[in-house]
Amino acid sequence: MTILQTLWTAVRLSLLRIRAVLMKELVTLLKDPGVRRILIVPVVAQSVLFGYGATFNLERVPTVILDLSHSAASTRVVRAVTENGVFTPAPLPPGLHPERSIEDWTRAVDDGYALVGILIPEEFDEHEADGTGGEIFVAVDARNTTTANVATGYVNAVVANLNAQDGRSGTIAMRERYRYNENNITRFNIMPGLIVALSMLQVMLLAGLAISREREEGSFDMMLMTPAHPWEIFVGKALPPIAIALFQSFLIFAVCRWWFGIPFAGDYLVMGGVLALFSLSIVGIALALSAMSSTIQTSVILAFFMVLPALVLSGLMTPIGAMPEWMQTVTLFNPARYGMTAVRMVYFEGTGWRGVWPQMWPLIVTSFITIPAAMWLFRNKTT
Repeated sequence: MTILQTLWTAVRLSLLRIRAVLMKELVTLLKDPGVRRILIVPVVAQSVLFGYGATFNLERVPTVILDLSHSAASTRVVRAVTENGVFTPAPLPPGLHPERSIEDWTRAVDDGYALVGILIPEEFDEHEADGTGGEIFVAVDARNTTTANVATGYVNAVVANLNAQDGRSGTIAMRERYRYNENNITRFNIMPGLIVALSMLQVMLLAGLAISREREEGSFDMMLMTPAHPWEIFVGKALPPIAIALFQSFLIFAVCRWWFGIPFAGDYLVMGGVLALFSLSIVGIALALSAMSSTIQTSVILAFFMVLPALVLSGLMTPIGAMPEWMQTVTLFNPARYGMTAVRMVYFEGTGWRGVWPQMWPLIVTSFITIPAAMWLFRNKTT
């Protein structure tokens, strides 16, 4: 027998053992009627309920301002906005100067750096002086619809206050435009976000129970007596939660796309790749928690302890740019932030692989850290 034949035999036997563990996990998960109901019914029900009942809050408004008038009247408007206390300068990457050019101003809003963009045209001073009403243009990122409404209301309040100071209405007029959600439909924000949120929840719960359930039921030691190596058992337990999470993500996507009619601008393969990589980054965390847990209850508690803060800091409910700066720093270590941002970019903007790469490489790094750590914990718990 040649070296290649020996190697191929070892690989084939290893794959057979992984397949055996994988099939055993799928049978365990899917044979129970109660588990089957949990995998499908709650996902669809929660998608529909959240789509109708979503609400948001807003405390800070990342803003960019482009003043093309450079007049005393426009400076007065800019001062009223910047001194309001709610509108804060948007965090921008190096080389982006929205206060200098309309191209950079448009990109700051389109790329999600700013929630609100205010543009004061060159003829603003002339129209305000002759009483016909100087217009300011406001672009709002409406992927987060309620926060967009609140932000627009804040700008309206500033304009109304300036008009009241002049003693006449209509001195300054505001024309707004909602980006990525022209009709300002609230569920446009929450529904695509649920693709990531519920996918993360399912991966954490299913993978989190993979080891602790067998340890509590007494079948863990029997599994270790099989010819499968610990790493093969680990792979066999990691794949089913990822596959089920992707299936549930498709269900939620179908609800978004064909039940609520939310337009999809992206590529299906890019969306699938983003979700697969996100699930891979989460499964290592979940299996590590499961390896450290001796009971099912402990796994569930740890899973929810991880999931809830991760979703709060993901941008699902409140834009990350509207959070305090220290909290924005914390979100850099949250895989859900990158998954949430990438899914929305693909869904609404039609972003391709190159565009979502800044969100993908943190997930790859997370996977390279969490999966080896989980395998180490798994091996040390089984030997």
